[in-house]
Amino acid sequence: MQIFVLNIFTTIWEKINEWVLKLGFDEKFLGLYETFFSGLDEIFKWLIAIFLIVIFVFGIIAFIKKTFKLFVVLAIIAALIIFFSK
Repeated sequence: MQIFVLNIFTTIWEKINEWVLKLGFDEKFLGLYETFFSGLDEIFKWLIAIFLIVIFVFGIIAFIKKTFKLFVVLAIIAALIIFFSK
């Protein structure tokens, strides 16, 4: 039974892998890099990389804040349910 399930997921994985391979993501990404970034000076490449890292870090911080707020709201709701169910 385990081998049957493993074969199903392996087949699904291979189909998805073949489909993604046909998209040619690597070639498109390299073409994008050659079109926009290869002609820039190194200082601009570093500044763009730092800018993207800062945006990524602020995005992670915002996600953590929203997750914490959701946890607090769920904890308050759970506390109210427990308090009023007695």
